[in-house]
Amino acid sequence: MKLRLALTLFAALATVAASHARAADLKPGEWAVQLILTSEAEGLEDPYNTLGQLWNASPELDDYDLPELSQTWTGTYLSVMFYRPDWDSDRETYNTDYHPVVYGKSDEWTFEVRSDDPTRDLSLTWVGHKTRMKTMALVDIQENVVFPAVVDGEVQVYNFRMNGTVREFAWRVLSLKDYWQLVRAGRESGKAVRKQVKSNWLPRGWGQGEGRGYRSDSIAEGLPEDPFGD
Repeated sequence: MKLRLALTLFAALATVAASHARAADLKPGEWAVQLILTSEAEGLEDPYNTLGQLWNASPELDDYDLPELSQTWTGTYLSVMFYRPDWDSDRETYNTDYHPVVYGKSDEWTFEVRSDDPTRDLSLTWVGHKTRMKTMALVDIQENVVFPAVVDGEVQVYNFRMNGTVREFAWRVLSLKDYWQLVRAGRESGKAVRKQVKSNWLPRGWGQGEGRGYRSDSIAEGLPEDPFGD
């Protein structure tokens, strides 16, 4: 009973924190995206993970980064987490990860999806300001897939099957230069990107963080001429 109560309380606190981050009282320039992981077939969901940029946030661990409730990784489980073992010797996983606000530059968050079923079918979607998310993309590091967060004003849903108990992703904010290069390439090729597109390229640094997590490679500048070409 105590464990169930603790879990309920933590979920409520996480929901309040996520709702606050998306609320209208965010300061100008600040933003947040809530990640929602779902297994529709089994009725499982993890909606308690948020990333974003706040004026007072630090690139490293600060009060905005909430640790995840301890998990034994036994039985049935499904979870999204920010894996940051270099932040705190007593904590490795977090529910939130905020960076300081930057304008017109690239930024990136790495995170993991964990599941007890290595072949479970899952859906990953997100909640945030649609206009701001036009310059954002999900990167499936395992499958080398770059997936736009919003297409034609509609928030997208990324469907995938686990291939093991841990799968790595990244959330990428494009620089203005990269975003307009992406738009121009799409117009020139006549392609409308409406679903995940597997490509033979993955720009160096995509899915490799900026030293904020357990990866340290820097983000490369620029994109290939045909960023969604096969």
